[in-house]
Amino acid sequence: MPATLTRPLLRLGLLLAAALTLTGLTACTSDAQGAQDAYKIGCPALDTAMAGGSVANQAAIKGLETIRDSGQLDPEPAKWVDAALGALQSANPDDIPADARTLLVDGCADHGYPLQNL
Repeated sequence: MPATLTRPLLRLGLLLAAALTLTGLTACTSDAQGAQDAYKIGCPALDTAMAGGSVANQAAIKGLETIRDSGQLDPEPAKWVDAALGALQSANPDDIPADARTLLVDGCADHGYPLQNL
């Protein structure tokens, strides 16, 4: 039975981490920090969402929307955020376009978070 509790507890932990990260990072103002925040929030949320978690999505979506709407992102991180939002809002992970999937996987890997579930 403990093995079945491991995945839900991991998801809960990732949700809590995303919520805390969101709370702590939304006040950041520098361009570089905004881009890093996007990857810090988005990459774990994508991994969790693609593994079947949906609760963490809402916190991550709000955080990414806040970063996107701040106007502080350069074009490349802004493109990544839009792709991440599309993936998080998708009802079916198989519907994510191949170019968006590649952008997400490469962006997370380039920022130290290799995706496991996408």
